[in-house]
Amino acid sequence: MIAAIEWIPAGRANPNPSKYEYSRAEQEFLDKVQAGELAVEDNDDDDDDEWEDVNEDDEGDEKQEVEVPRVDPKSLPADLRMDDYSDDEDGEDKVGDMLVGKDAEMMADADDNDDDIDSDSSEEEDDLADVPDTREYTPLDLEGLQAMGIGGKLPGKGLGGEEGYTLEDLQNMTMNNNELDEDDDDDDEEEDEDYLDDIKIRDQDALILVAKAEEDFASLEINVFDTEYNNLYVHHDIPLPSFPLCLALGSVVSSYQPNENNGIATGNYVAIGSFEPGIEIWNLDVMNALEPTLVLGGMDTRGSEEEWMRMQLPVSTSANDGGKKTKKKKKKKKNGTAGGLREGSHTDAVMSLSWNTVHQQVLASGSADGTVKLWDVTHTTSGKNGDYVRPSATLTHHSDKVQSLAWHPSEGTLLATGGYDRKVCLVDARSNDSQSVKTAKLLADCEAIAWDPHNQQYLTVASEDGVVQCWDVRKFGGDPVWSMIAHEYGGVSDISYNTHVPGMLITCSIDKTVALWDTLNPSSKPTPCGSKDMNVGRLHSVSCYPSSPWLLACGGSGNEIAIWDMEGEDSIQKRFAGRTSGDADVSTSKNEAEEPDFEAIMASGDDEATRKAIDGMNKSKKKKGKKGKKVHKRK
Repeated sequence: MIAAIEWIPAGRANPNPSKYEYSRAEQEFLDKVQAGELAVEDNDDDDDDEWEDVNEDDEGDEKQEVEVPRVDPKSLPADLRMDDYSDDEDGEDKVGDMLVGKDAEMMADADDNDDDIDSDSSEEEDDLADVPDTREYTPLDLEGLQAMGIGGKLPGKGLGGEEGYTLEDLQNMTMNNNELDEDDDDDDEEEDEDYLDDIKIRDQDALILVAKAEEDFASLEINVFDTEYNNLYVHHDIPLPSFPLCLALGSVVSSYQPNENNGIATGNYVAIGSFEPGIEIWNLDVMNALEPTLVLGGMDTRGSEEEWMRMQLPVSTSANDGGKKTKKKKKKKKNGTAGGLREGSHTDAVMSLSWNTVHQQVLASGSADGTVKLWDVTHTTSGKNGDYVRPSATLTHHSDKVQSLAWHPSEGTLLATGGYDRKVCLVDARSNDSQSVKTAKLLADCEAIAWDPHNQQYLTVASEDGVVQCWDVRKFGGDPVWSMIAHEYGGVSDISYNTHVPGMLITCSIDKTVALWDTLNPSSKPTPCGSKDMNVGRLHSVSCYPSSPWLLACGGSGNEIAIWDMEGEDSIQKRFAGRTSGDADVSTSKNEAEEPDFEAIMASGDDEATRKAIDGMNKSKKKKGKKGKKVHKRK
């Protein structure tokens, strides 16, 4: 099943991704080794520091040493007295009987050389030196030996064209093989070049992130869609420890790699929320990533990382351990909070994520524990269990699971949240005061939230009963600007605005369809512009490509991606194609001029102040004169 889909904007990914990068624990280990903080451990010290006795009941008890009893070798049976075995040549005689031809001669020459070297020590012991060799040699042309390659010529044609390989032929073949090995090295270099060419991200490639799960295996797939040939394939994937629920793209994190950016790394990152309370941030430009770049909250793994570092150190052993007392050992239990949750972590599944596009170091997360947490992913603090990121703020304005949240596209402190308590809230992230939270009620649980990128005062919310509503945040808390039933036979699971085409809203549903809506005129209900069965099961996520106006992707229970290229749809082009030109620019500039003062609205505590703020903005527009009207008449 596909839980979430997200397009990567063109130009963000590294066109030449790397194969591997050191994990945080590995980098810390290398830094400590280079700084001389870690040294080779000795068995004696290891016994005292890292291990304790089996019979140890209390921490204060002295360690019990168990002495291994010595056994007299003379008391053992004759067949177990290894020191009494003789060093005679009986075994070699038996081996020699099996040798034939040149093999036997080579064995005899080797024995003669050994006799010359050790003549001083072996003359007295060698009582077979004068005994003649009466062994009979097996003929070299025996078919059985030839078949085994022992004697005679090997089957086949020799290098000179004669029948059978000789020893000289085999030697020449070995020399030729060495030359072939050099050619193989050249082939390996060509294969490396081919591999680098295969994984290269080209200009026409569009990248799609897919969080999916198959039975007991969860993964994050980085798919490539070739917009020139309409080919779709998996570039690489990342195994995940738990079922993924949500994704969010970002560009900066706290770095553990040595760099010149004061511990801040920039790149192509994704935050993943799952049924685990921790949030994993992965580097998408690493092909064979084994560990996330950063983990927010979750289980405290510092103890296991230190244990891994200790295991990487070589252990020195004594050259002579004879007579030394040994111990039966077991591992000590780790102290501290290892195995528990990190300080400030969510305590339940992470259901929603949103990375701030204005303050790019800020990530918001919503959880099934009913809280919303704000994280500064570039700021780590020190504690007794190591350095890790703690939340900057924890918001508790929801009374049930927080299903979705979204930062405002231009106001970096305004956050919209929606939960299963049937509420949509606007939060000023600079204040922890619950009184500053604006609330609107829903008739069903919230499923998705999206800001209109072309009319940024409008917030659109989809609920599980199939209803989609839009609020003007200048009048938030009252009646919505418009409301419609987007999908009659199934709840709306996700919504998305087209960032290139003003007024294009896309919804997907568990009824297996994607629907398009025209919301350009906010004074009336959106106009339906068609729907399409994507044939990939019940849909859970939909996303528009931010670098092209006509591509969208969706996925769901069918565990497959569906991509809809709307450029070939005549009805869609007839309605929306003209909005990507200068007409859209005029509409966008007009909406930007009407953009409200969000700070003044959020600071107000009653509807009267909101009304005065709106009236003030309207009066300021009237003072601009008739110049704007003349521009409008020219159209």
